[in-house]
Amino acid sequence: MFRQLSDNDPFETRSANRIPVRYLVASFLLAFLIPTIAVWADVADGVRAYDAGWYDEALEEFLPAAKAGDMQAQMALASTYQFGEGVRQSDSEAARWTRAAAERGDAVAQINLSEFYALGRGVVRDAAESYFWLLLAAGQNSGLALARIEAAAAALWDSVAERARARADNWSPFGANLTGSPEVINGETLILSGHRLRLEGIKAPPPGTRCQVRGNEHNCGRISTTALLDLTAGATIICRRRQAVAEDGSRYARCRAGGYDLSEGMVYTGWAEADDDQMNRYVTLEADARNAPRGMWRRD
Repeated sequence: MFRQLSDNDPFETRSANRIPVRYLVASFLLAFLIPTIAVWADVADGVRAYDAGWYDEALEEFLPAAKAGDMQAQMALASTYQFGEGVRQSDSEAARWTRAAAERGDAVAQINLSEFYALGRGVVRDAAESYFWLLLAAGQNSGLALARIEAAAAALWDSVAERARARADNWSPFGANLTGSPEVINGETLILSGHRLRLEGIKAPPPGTRCQVRGNEHNCGRISTTALLDLTAGATIICRRRQAVAEDGSRYARCRAGGYDLSEGMVYTGWAEADDDQMNRYVTLEADARNAPRGMWRRD
């Protein structure tokens, strides 16, 4: 079974007397957050409770609205997790709720998510991903994003920056299904309409993974990637995004090529495992591929 590693080493909770420099992102978020969300009736009670220091009550108001897709409530949750107010401090949860608002098109959330990626807080540090989210905010004429965009681009190879710009040009806010021709990253990850997506319910061999197939050692990570390329070649892909986010920041999605479930195709061909921790839809299909045997399960 293939294993994903994650960084679960949160910073300590902020001091009651001062906000350390490393909380620049959260302090920036708070500076814009409260004036913005105070005008929304469905989270106004939560704002009042937050201002009064009644964080448990604020959380009760924010959480349902955030889960329903309210961007202001999502940003409020991001700040409560960033500061550990009423909840255990968690950079990963702060990044998660910031992402939720950013994906719905909030420019402030996009700038904050860019900073999370720039600093590697709650997510894996990724300068290209940081630049991408900054591009989206700049596209909404955010003065702060526009002021930072040149320096962010200068830190990247030209080809990497160009890919981020192309991805930003195709991006659309969370809501509708995504469709188009994908860029395949590996056997379980693709970029479609500017969104980085993880095929739901499966685990493919990571890039560079070696395995024995028919008595010989092969780069199964590369073959798995090729398998997904074959399944998507020449096809129009339609993906429905899920709320869950993978460790690398990809949004889980159910994707189809010509009506065919790509996760099912990867497991059927034997170039991905069923991820029964996430769902059990493909477990029987994996057993069939092992018994056949197909793909990485072939030993003869």
